[in-house]
Order: sequence, then C-alpha cells, then structure tokens
Amino acid sequence: MYRILTLGVAAIPSDTSRIYIVKQAMEDYGIDLLVCRNPENVLFLSGYWPLTGWSLILIPLDGDPVLIIPRSEIDYVEDSWVKNVYTYEAERLEYTWNPYRFIMEILEEIGLPRGIRVGCELGMETIATGTIAGEASYACTPTFDLLRKVFKAILVDATPLLSKLRMVKSNLEVEKVRLASKIASIAIEKLIEAVKEGLRESELAALAEYIVYSEGIGFEGRVKRARGFAFIMSGINTSRAWYPFNISTNRRILRGDPILIEFNVCVDGYWIDITRTWILGRPTDEQEDIFNTLVEAQESVYRSENPGLRACDVDDIARSIVRARGYDRFFPHRLGHGVGLRLHEEPIIHPLSTTLIEKNMIHTVEPGIYTDRYGLRLEDVVLILEKGVENLFPRYKFLSLSE
Repeated sequence: MYRILTLGVAAIPSDTSRIYIVKQAMEDYGIDLLVCRNPENVLFLSGYWPLTGWSLILIPLDGDPVLIIPRSEIDYVEDSWVKNVYTYEAERLEYTWNPYRFIMEILEEIGLPRGIRVGCELGMETIATGTIAGEASYACTPTFDLLRKVFKAILVDATPLLSKLRMVKSNLEVEKVRLASKIASIAIEKLIEAVKEGLRESELAALAEYIVYSEGIGFEGRVKRARGFAFIMSGINTSRAWYPFNISTNRRILRGDPILIEFNVCVDGYWIDITRTWILGRPTDEQEDIFNTLVEAQESVYRSENPGLRACDVDDIARSIVRARGYDRFFPHRLGHGVGLRLHEEPIIHPLSTTLIEKNMIHTVEPGIYTDRYGLRLEDVVLILEKGVENLFPRYKFLSLSE
C-alpha cells in the first residue's frame, strides 16, 4: 500500500556520522527508539527539511533509520542521508485526509518491537518557523497517543537529548549558516543604500525581506529555500528593542534618528540572527560613546572566548566592559544565544549559565544599551574554533548613515 523509496548512496550527504552519535546518546538516555516529527528535528536527524510538518523520522537503537513522508514531498527528500523512506498519499476526492491513519499503518508495517521506551518531543513547546508560514504543524497529544498505541510504549522526553546534540554543529551545518550570512549581507548592503528620511519602518523591513526571498533562492546554485524576517525600529522605538518581540511600525524615519534592524535569515532550515544600528546623519557624543562601548564589548569576547569557558564567563566578559563605562543598568538582557536549526537555541550566554563552550558551537554576541530615548544594539554570530572564534557577520559595523 505504501511506497518505499531506497535512496542511493550518491544522494547521501556527509552527515551520516550523526546517526552514530545520536544512537550513543539514546543508549545513555535509555531510549530504544527515537521518533521526531517537528521539522527542525527531522532536518537535524536526516538532512531533509519537511515542508508541511507531517513527516516523521524513526531511529531505532538497533537498525537503520526510517523516514515517513507525504508523497508530495518526495522531491525534497533527496538531500537526506536516510536511505529508507516510506511515503503516503495526500488528500484525494475519494476520502478526507487523515495522516494519523496513514502513519499508524506504516508504523505497524515496519514491524519494530513493542513494549519499548520511545523518545519523542514531549517537552518541545517552541518550534522554528518554516517556509510555509501560514500554519505550523508539530508533534502534540495525537502523535504521542499514536506512538503509545502502536508500540505499547513508555514515552520519554527526548527534548534535553536533542537540545544537547544540536548545540555542536557539523561542518555541513556550519556551511548552511555561512550561506545564510552571505544572503543577509546582500540584503543589508542594499538596505543601507535605500535608507532615506521619510521612509516608513515597515517599508525598509519589507525591502530586506524581499531581497532575501528574491536573491536567496538559488543563491550560488546551492540554496533551495530562503526567507528573511526583518524588524526595523527607529527613533524612540529603538528604546524597546530589547523586548522579547520586535515590531516594524508605520513610523517615518527622521534625520538624526537611530535605525535598528533585527534581521533573521533562514536558508534551507538554518538560521542567522544579526542586529545593526545606525544614525541617519551625525550621531551625538553620547551615541558615539555607547556605540564604541558595544564594539569594545564584542571585541573583548572575540579576543577571550575559547572552548572550555563557561557561558556565564563569556557574558561577563562583555558585561564588564559595559559596566566599566557606566551603562550596566541599561543592558537588561543576556549577551547571546545559540543559533542554527532555530533562531534561539542552546547554549544560552547568560549570567547564570554554566554550560561549557565547545568547538563548533554557534552563538550570537549582542550587547545592547537602551535609554528611555533610544537604544543601540550590535549582534554578530560567532563560530567557536579550536582556539578562539570566527565572526560570521563582521560587516556594516559603523554608526553614521548619510543620504
């Protein structure tokens, strides 16, 4: 009833070693079978980024991984290193679509053992945005009930396991983030050229998103899907740029305004998160002092961060610079966070985080200073090397913009 694809070796990229690492972690957690449905985890575990959120990956402790996907997504599974792929039909006029029925029948057909411990995404309450932005489909109670029924299983929350594994990036993942950085750079350059007095925040944000969508897809012959999410704040709106959400309004930009862009770019499921702040015209002495403080705080991190350092120590390196310049009470948030399969993931670069920094982690460095009149923030993304760091987005770090 169900089509089984067996992908050839030539179609399998270089992250096949990931399955071995995942199985070692499963054994440590006492998990017999790992089942994930949330697209970011399917991508992490298989190299295939689902579109609709109705795909599953199964990794048995003993045996080969299996993908279950809607037949409509066959063209997108060619990037996977998982060889065994089951497909099921989408909705037809002869029946209304019930993916749970199809998935259950495939699970029973595969014939994995019963009475086992199944790791799944029980504790994952935030998921990354996909390229189909209207709806987000993800694992929840119906999926978990299905797994209990089919496998007579004890469900184990695999979220901590996945979070830990996802912190350290493979070379393939690093390359995806580099591509996102290149596309973000193209958009920022064209945005700077377009800034002028009288433009609305929303107009500039739309331009940045347009450039990512129009120039990102097909970039260097390597990018299949690209989306940008830009948030422009100007004037007094920048004083609230540290909130856990950013909004572009219809406010028109005036000469002398600070202009802050929070820019998130996704390339084939991998993200970059950057911020730049400029002044349209001549900055004040205070603005120059704040900006120089932020640059100094970042550069201090880049000189000092190495594998083995605690995340809280990294935060303190930058925060101590801000504190010494008298702005510590205006820096109300953590220094940074991991980025990759999601915009915000582990490690958290926070004053209370004791997570050890490891080679091939990728995280943001985003000191910000916010007065009641305006705010300035700089946000770079760094890759942890065997010694030191590489800044993946070092450009456009100047303060004054002139028309």
